[in-house]
Amino acid sequence: MQDRPSLSPSWRLRLRNDLHLGRKIWHCGMGVFMALVYGLGTPKSVCVGLLSGGLAFFLAGEYARLRFPRLNSIAIKVMGPVMRSSEVNRVSGTPFYVGSVLLSVAIFPKPIAILSILFLAIGDPVSSIFGITWGHKGPRFSNGKSLIGTAAGMGICAVIAFFYLYFTGVPALASALTALAGGLAGGGAEMIPLEIDDNFSIPLVSGLALWVAFTVFGI
Repeated sequence: MQDRPSLSPSWRLRLRNDLHLGRKIWHCGMGVFMALVYGLGTPKSVCVGLLSGGLAFFLAGEYARLRFPRLNSIAIKVMGPVMRSSEVNRVSGTPFYVGSVLLSVAIFPKPIAILSILFLAIGDPVSSIFGITWGHKGPRFSNGKSLIGTAAGMGICAVIAFFYLYFTGVPALASALTALAGGLAGGGAEMIPLEIDDNFSIPLVSGLALWVAFTVFGI
């Protein structure tokens, strides 16, 4: 059996219930950058190609580090500030993140894809921050998620959707109703009772909900 990489106490990897701001900044920055690249005019085919290459790169990296303990130790030392302890000997969240963005860009119309990516990039960290910091003040669901954290995620996703739609020319009422549907889906995607990584489920579930809302309200 392969030995587990030894971790120095001076840079202990964070647990899921740690605030872990470094990971959240990385998470947010990566998604906002991807949304900006697509939103500022990069063709869909180019984005799909770049994301496919990125996904292949990260999958190869994950395979290599999990196959070779010494390489895993190096990877953990380099990526330690944005990794969790649970990812030492299992696939990290990054391939799921890139894979979900790739599918969102490939499947959904551009406005929906951009919103879905922003929900993942901003909504998920906000939900986590509120849940970790204040979640104990309210009830929790059976999967351990807090009502406060989930509500915060729904709220920020709805705000993002409303302002994006309104400032791109969608009427206020349609923007508000679509934002409500998107916010509920974006913030509530983590409540799906399946063993699916949040990085994968949030943009796809919210994208489908937004697509339905766009169709209903003629956006």
